[in-house]
Amino acid sequence: MFAAALAAFITVFVAEFGDKTQLVSLSMACRYPPLQVLAGAMAALAVVIGLAVAVGGFLSAYLPHTLIAVISGLVFIVMGIFSYRRQDKPDEECSGRDGFIQTMVMVFVAEFGDKTQLAAMFLAAGLGYPGAVFGGAMLAMFFNHLIAVYIGSRFVSRLDPRYLRIGTAVLFCLVGLIMVLWEALPALLS
Repeated sequence: MFAAALAAFITVFVAEFGDKTQLVSLSMACRYPPLQVLAGAMAALAVVIGLAVAVGGFLSAYLPHTLIAVISGLVFIVMGIFSYRRQDKPDEECSGRDGFIQTMVMVFVAEFGDKTQLAAMFLAAGLGYPGAVFGGAMLAMFFNHLIAVYIGSRFVSRLDPRYLRIGTAVLFCLVGLIMVLWEALPALLS
């Protein structure tokens, strides 16, 4: 059982580094309180990884991966446009649960059908210890997103908010475009 948790931790930790959900946490930590961002990311990741481990191959059997990836990519493009068009609020207005909710939604959409979710699903199916795989995967996600939130809140947040908004919008649109093209082009060419 320990081997399953360790395999999940190593696989997910390496796969998540620089991934779009980590970038979401980094960019959200520039705008919202770090604990809200980390909590929102972890709540979304617990649901997504939990679904992967519990359901296993259910989604793969009924929904094509290409469809999931294209929809996720389009949502990222919409979020990029929304990020660009939004009006910056003064810091005192960025309170409440905004950071938690926005991070949770964005991370959920970004992670749904992602390689780390698929890795957790296949590890749980192959190793036979879904609880251990869930624990290892969530621990890896926690450390990855903790690093992203720290960097975003301590260093990136010092940049001019206008440039952060533009950079975040470009990043989300670029990730969405890559997701759509990466999945749609091979399907269209074959």
